[in-house]
Amino acid sequence: MDEAPEITYDLSLLEQSLRAWEASPALRAVYADIYQAIGVSCSEGPTLEIGSGIGVSREFIPKVVTSDVVQTPYVDLEMSAYDIKPPETGCWANIFAIDVLHHLMTPLQFLQSAASALAPGGRLILVEPAATMGGCLFYRLFHPEPVEPRKIVPPFAFQPNGPAGEFANMGMGVALFKTHQVEMRRLLAEMGLICEFVEYRDLLAYPATGGYSKPQLLPTGGIRCLLSIEKRLPQALLRHLGLRMRIVLRQRT
Repeated sequence: MDEAPEITYDLSLLEQSLRAWEASPALRAVYADIYQAIGVSCSEGPTLEIGSGIGVSREFIPKVVTSDVVQTPYVDLEMSAYDIKPPETGCWANIFAIDVLHHLMTPLQFLQSAASALAPGGRLILVEPAATMGGCLFYRLFHPEPVEPRKIVPPFAFQPNGPAGEFANMGMGVALFKTHQVEMRRLLAEMGLICEFVEYRDLLAYPATGGYSKPQLLPTGGIRCLLSIEKRLPQALLRHLGLRMRIVLRQRT
């Protein structure tokens, strides 16, 4: 039997991301807001991030343990989303991941792995692209990854759809936690998880930063003003226009 190919990272891409992060106060401001929202949902105790990339969460989440699918200079641990190990003492009080779920071909395996590693009452916090009406339009125009929520159907197991055998579908969050929420509620209950809430967020501020690869479109002060305004927008609007969503799951006590 052929051995599975070794998973590697192109460290030059991480280095590019780090340079963009250090050069853009606007990008840091938007992600500070995202990490603040994650921190508010965390309970006391050890916290693990899955898919940490360049590890910037350390700037915002105290004592977070960073990880990625391979060991890099930027993270504390090598850890697969499908095989989450508990800390040396006990279980994780919190596990969070940004832009990870929509890359997983077997997302239920990830959710089960996280559930098994969480302490009673512990939280799994996911920040994902939102395939709202506005989100679908934006990502289809400006992002290379597919946005196809209709293709996210039971049994929620998918085949690679990228040229290098990778997978992505930015419709994952909305499909699992809105379109198929009844089925997901049952599946999560079998894992011991409860969906506490789903929040839609982010509208203009993030695109205005240019992200990690495009020029910044507005002064940083203007982007901070947009962030402040967006915090006041009702969910009734953001459910249709928001670009991201925050999903909080809790392990039953």
